[in-house]
Amino acid sequence: MGVSKVLAITAVVCLNAFATTNQFRGVNWADKRDNFVSDVLLVSGISFTDTYESASVIAERVVGEFVRLLGTNSVRLPINEPTVSSFWSTYTGVIDVALTKGRVVLGYWGPSQPSGPKSMDDFWAMWAKVVKAYGGNPNAYFEIFNEPHMYKADELRSLYATWLEKFPEVPRDHVILDGSGLAWNIPDIADDSRFDGCFFAVHDYSFWASIETESGWRNHFKGLVGKYSDRTICTEWGGPMGAGSKNGVYYDSMDYNQSSSNFFMAYIRGMTEQLREWQMGSFYWVGLRDGDWYSMTKRTGEGDNIKLEIVNQSGVDRMHYSWTDTVEVVSLVQEPYEGEPALIPGKIQIENYDLGGNQVSYYDKDADNKGGEYRKDGVDITKDSTGNYIVGYTEAGEWLEYTVNVKAKGMYKVSARVSSGSDNSSFILFIDGKAISDTIKVPNGGNWTDYTEVLGKTLEIAEGSHVLKILITGNYVNMDWIEFKDNAMTNIENRPAFKKGTDSGQLTYDVFDFCGKYLGMFKSSAQINLSKGAQEIVRKSGIYLVKSRNRSEIYKISVIKEN
Repeated sequence: MGVSKVLAITAVVCLNAFATTNQFRGVNWADKRDNFVSDVLLVSGISFTDTYESASVIAERVVGEFVRLLGTNSVRLPINEPTVSSFWSTYTGVIDVALTKGRVVLGYWGPSQPSGPKSMDDFWAMWAKVVKAYGGNPNAYFEIFNEPHMYKADELRSLYATWLEKFPEVPRDHVILDGSGLAWNIPDIADDSRFDGCFFAVHDYSFWASIETESGWRNHFKGLVGKYSDRTICTEWGGPMGAGSKNGVYYDSMDYNQSSSNFFMAYIRGMTEQLREWQMGSFYWVGLRDGDWYSMTKRTGEGDNIKLEIVNQSGVDRMHYSWTDTVEVVSLVQEPYEGEPALIPGKIQIENYDLGGNQVSYYDKDADNKGGEYRKDGVDITKDSTGNYIVGYTEAGEWLEYTVNVKAKGMYKVSARVSSGSDNSSFILFIDGKAISDTIKVPNGGNWTDYTEVLGKTLEIAEGSHVLKILITGNYVNMDWIEFKDNAMTNIENRPAFKKGTDSGQLTYDVFDFCGKYLGMFKSSAQINLSKGAQEIVRKSGIYLVKSRNRSEIYKISVIKEN
């Protein structure tokens, strides 16, 4: 990776008055079983064995590919009661990463049943937990109930009004209310003045009507929205991207850039034309769902090896045609804070994260510098009792990046000066987007003023220029610096038994294994006997380091022991 990288970041807009909703350029990410399930939701690529860290890596791949391949700035993610109650510690890894890529709509999917939630207590507990975690995030939006067909219009309006009363801290322009039925009838909800300031959600699909013309589909769509297009988001629309069959009729992969020759083509072309005319934001169904005929991408690989490929470019073209947003896109350059990469081995001051801004060189969940020190962006920087700048007020999901230059490939011992008054504080390290450490726990020192040095495991890092990422995985870590030491060399240099000087008539050597563990000492009158002298000390074949006490030289010795 080069020293700098350029990313396109779309400015976040919080609307208080509506004209259009075209700031949402999104796709859905869904469970392969569909999202109407009674157990934990597993969006395609995620499994029950994933952790927060591994889910973060998968989301980095999937949502990153949505941005790169499709040009999205938004993603719609499903939630339900079991996911939030029993899988939340993992699923937040998906949400937190998605929030760094743009807007995220968290939409509730009840089980496929004729009634509402099985337990309203569980429903409200789920939303309380979600709002507590993300209610203040400017990129988070909340779709209260996906396709609420089991409710009569007056019942649905009552449910929505209760939600708004329970969670007044959520800005109205971050709340999305589905139309009645299968998100069909927007006026049923939007005519109610209690919902002023909220967004509305509409869905339309080709399997809901038999219409053969583009104009027919446009008129059908207009009938669902009425006069509220300026406050409505189409959170689901979509059609076949590959070949398949419907009602016994086989369809080849369709070119949606051509004139319509069947109702699928008429639907896709008519919908995108009307979305464009209204300047309405939308979320295509589906950006990724394994095995879905409508999926705009196909997934290969697992974990950090996941790759997405476009299934039908003409489908992507029509989606792009529907997008009309004019939100300014600013090219932001990530580069070292002090002009030159930080060096490894060496100590990196936490406050000297790269230039670039929020979602480029760092991610902070609010725009304020709570400490008010050193830099005037959203990272919370304060001072410790000795005057050192530290980054504090950290929350799980936040991260910082540093352009680094590694002098040589090798094993490096990592340590960090940290403090915490919490039992759950922790972080993890990445190089070029790939995790290089386990979760590093920060001990609870009873306060955030007494600092200690925590040690991580020895890490192997390749030579050259890289981007180091520090991801907070447990709240409330205060960090002063992080240091990478050449494990073998540093241990040798710091051994108390090492003394410079000469021995009469002979040279003295200390022997270490390749991780720096001291094994013993021997004397020799000539370097030719280094291998022999080391072999007398070591117990098995391998690579060893031999250091001269007299000349301060280090030799790497390959020792082969006979069986």
